[in-house]
Amino acid sequence: MYNLAIFNTRDYSIPPSTQIRDCYFSDENQLLEHLDSLHGVLIYSSEDSQSQVLELILSLKKQSLLPIWVKSKTENEISKKINLELGVLGNLDKNISDDELFVIIENTLKLIHKSDRENINGRNTSNELELNSLNCSMKLPNKSEVSLTRLEYRMVSLLASRVNQAFTYEEISNHVWEGNENVDFSMKTYRVANVAFHIRNKLKQGGVDPKILRTVRSVGYLLDSSRGSNLLKEVIAYNS
Repeated sequence: MYNLAIFNTRDYSIPPSTQIRDCYFSDENQLLEHLDSLHGVLIYSSEDSQSQVLELILSLKKQSLLPIWVKSKTENEISKKINLELGVLGNLDKNISDDELFVIIENTLKLIHKSDRENINGRNTSNELELNSLNCSMKLPNKSEVSLTRLEYRMVSLLASRVNQAFTYEEISNHVWEGNENVDFSMKTYRVANVAFHIRNKLKQGGVDPKILRTVRSVGYLLDSSRGSNLLKEVIAYNS
């Protein structure tokens, strides 16, 4: 079953034959808090809400890798082009029926998650993620090594020190950005979420379930060993 966020309307009907469970949101912040439990986002757009939709798309792309579709009540070609440039998977015609719309989304989600499963099953030969503090890198289960930025490495190494236990946004921020006491909490939360997004992207590209880096709602993040990595250890490699 795929959890599909539907934003900005209740005027829809999902065919019972599909494997889609709808999650209705009218508030952008609530939607952003639930990204880890979703498989995709469908945004309904009207002429009056186009600027809000663009802002939401930007927020979604900063914080997740979820596929996004937009169904618009207008035929504004400029808005459609901007949507695609921002990373929307598809602009859905205003005249498309709900039956066709949700089958298209279901088929796309099946392809996406089939590809993810094949990548993960094909690449994971070990359950270890290793951190190399000298190279500021992460060795993935397929033995490839991924370079991390200093901020990404500091966040991963902190979370790896206490696997399956959450660190708060405040704790992560203070560790990653030393001496940032004067930064307000909303900015700290945004910066931590942005670093987490880039780490997840690198994990996914390496065939590792990105949800190993799990969001704990309204708290922070943790490394979840049940997601396929039973051991996270810091390895300091001295290369001659």
